[in-house]
Amino acid sequence: MNIFQAKSIDELVWACREEKDMDRKVALYHQIREALSFPPELAAPSMMTDDFIDSALDNV
Repeated sequence: MNIFQAKSIDELVWACREEKDMDRKVALYHQIREALSFPPELAAPSMMTDDFIDSALDNV
């Protein structure tokens, strides 16, 4: 799914969870956080991991 074609936060979260390329996954994660009016307060680690992003998406 092209991130510009996503119609909702749910679709962005799904696309982020399914993304295998870590750079694109991080970019999607940041796009999701920017789209939320009240993003969950999580301290981001110095190195983003697949597990961190998936856990953070559980809070969305």
